[in-house]
Amino acid sequence: MNCYLYPEPSYFFFAPDLPGLLYYSHIPTSIIALLVGLFVFLNARKLLLNKLLLLIAVCFSLYTFFSLIAWTNVHGDFILFIWPAFGILQAFISIFSVYFIYVFLQKSDVSTKLKAVFAALLAPVLLFAHTDLSVSGFNLTYCDSFGYEGELYKFYYTALGVLAMFWIAILLLKHYRSAAVEFRKQIILMGIGIEFFLFSFFTMSFLATYLAGLGVFEDSSLEFYGMFGMAVFMTMMGVLIVRFKTFNVGLSASVALVVSLVILVGSQFTYVETMTAKLLTSFTLVITGLIGILLMRSVKKEIKQRQELEDLTKRLEKANTRLKVLDKQKSEFVSIASHQLRSPLTAIRGYASLLIDGDYGNIPKKALEPLSRIEQSSRLMVMAIEDYLNVSRIEAGNMKYNMADFNLRDETEHVCDDLRASAIKRGLVLYFKTNLHSRGVVNADLGKTVQIVQNLITNSIKYTEKGTVEVLVRDNVAKKRIYVDIIDTGIGMSQETQHTIFQKFERAHNANAVNIHGTGLGLYVALKMAQAMGGDITAHSDGEGKGSRFTFELPLAL
Repeated sequence: MNCYLYPEPSYFFFAPDLPGLLYYSHIPTSIIALLVGLFVFLNARKLLLNKLLLLIAVCFSLYTFFSLIAWTNVHGDFILFIWPAFGILQAFISIFSVYFIYVFLQKSDVSTKLKAVFAALLAPVLLFAHTDLSVSGFNLTYCDSFGYEGELYKFYYTALGVLAMFWIAILLLKHYRSAAVEFRKQIILMGIGIEFFLFSFFTMSFLATYLAGLGVFEDSSLEFYGMFGMAVFMTMMGVLIVRFKTFNVGLSASVALVVSLVILVGSQFTYVETMTAKLLTSFTLVITGLIGILLMRSVKKEIKQRQELEDLTKRLEKANTRLKVLDKQKSEFVSIASHQLRSPLTAIRGYASLLIDGDYGNIPKKALEPLSRIEQSSRLMVMAIEDYLNVSRIEAGNMKYNMADFNLRDETEHVCDDLRASAIKRGLVLYFKTNLHSRGVVNADLGKTVQIVQNLITNSIKYTEKGTVEVLVRDNVAKKRIYVDIIDTGIGMSQETQHTIFQKFERAHNANAVNIHGTGLGLYVALKMAQAMGGDITAHSDGEGKGSRFTFELPLAL
C-alpha cells in the first residue's frame, strides 16, 4: 500500500521537493534534546529529575523521528501504523512534563496517589490508541490520515497538553511565592522554558492537524514551527545547569555542554540550502553563542568564588579544630584547678566557722570581724568553684541527674524559709505564694532543682536594694507544666541584657553597682540543668530600675 503520487525517499527520510524547514525544525531540535537529556542523565544517573528530563527528550525525539517518516515515507501501511504514536508521545510528554516540574519544585518524588492520577490520564491513550477513536483510515492520495482522525486524537491529546500547561503554571506560581530569591530565578527560567515548549508544541500541532483536516491547509507544515520550542526549553536547561547546578552537573561538564550546542547549531550550515533556513540557522547560532559566552563568564566567576570559599572553609575548619582543642584544654584546666582549690578553701571556711563559734576557745571581739570576712569570702569562693565545675561537667556531658518524684511547691517553700533571713538582713520582704490546680509533683533531680530555685531567689535578693521579692508557684494542667516565678523590685534589665543574661560569663552592666561578687555562670548553669530535666528558665524586665521576673518551669508528673 504505497502512496503512488510521491517518490521514494533517499536515506530513509530525505525526499525531494520538501521544504528545508522540515529538516531544520526536526533534526537539530531532536539532537539538542537528546544531547542535553543524555548529558544530564549520564552526569547524575540516580537523580529522578535527570531521568524525567531524559524521558521528555526521548519522547520528543521519537515524535520528530516518526514525523519525518510520515512526511517522507510512501509506505501507507507503515505510516498508518505509526500515526497513533504521535498522540501517545504527546500524552507522555504532557504527563512527564508535569511530573518533572513536581520533582523540580519539591526536590523529591511525588506521592503514590498523584502517580495514580498520572496513570489514569494516560490509560485512555494506551487503551484506545489503535482503535477508530484514534485513527480509522488512511488517504493514499495525500499520504496521511488527517481525514480519519477520531475524537481521541483530535481533542484528548491536545487537552492533555493544555491541562499540563495550566497545571505547571499553577505549580510554578504557588512555589514562587514562598521560594527563596535564588530559587525564584530558577523557577522563572524553568517556567519560561517548559511553558514555551508545551505551548508551541501543542498549539502548532493542534492547529496543523485541525486545519489540515478541515482542508484549510494542504498539509500540516505549520507544525514545523512548534518544534523550535524544544530548543528554547533546552537553552533554559543549559542556563540552569551552568548557572544554578540544578541537575548536579559539574562545572567542566557544563562548559562542554555549551560548546557542544554551539558546534551542533553551526554544523547545520553543512546541509541547509534555502535562504530562510540559513537565516534561521544564523539567528540561532548567534543567540546560542551569546548565551554560551554569558554562561562561561558566569562559570569562570563561580569557579573563582568556589576556590576562595574552599580556601576560607579550610582555614575556618583549622581554626575551629584549634578552638575545640583549646576549649577542651581550658575545661580540663578549670576542672583540675577547681578540684585543687576547693579542698583547701573548704578547710579554711570550716576552721573559720569553728573559731567564730568558739570551738577553740574565746576569741577576742576584735578578731571576730576578720574571721567573719574570711568565712564569707571562702564561702563565696567555694560557690564560684562549684559553678566552674558544673560548667566543665555540662560541657563534657558528665553531669548526672537522679530523677525522682517530689513536690516542687514544698521544696520551694523550704528554700524561701531558708533565705528569708538573708532577705530581712537586706531590708527586703520575701513572699511565698501558690496558685496550683494540681499536687505540684514533678519528676526531676531534687538537689539540682533546689539549687536552681535557690540560685534564682538569691540573685533577686542580691540585686534588689529595697522593696520585695515574691516567689509564686503556679501550674497549667492543660499544658502539664508547673512554674516558679521569682519577681523582684530590683535593678531590672535592659532588652540587650535579657538576650545575653543566660550566656557564660555574662552579667548585667549595672550589676556591679549593687553586688561586685559573681562569675556570670550561675544562670548559665541553672538554664542548662533545667533544660536537661525537660524544663526551661526565662527572664523578663520592663527596663533598668523596674525589677525583673525569672520563671523556672518543669513538666508536671500527673
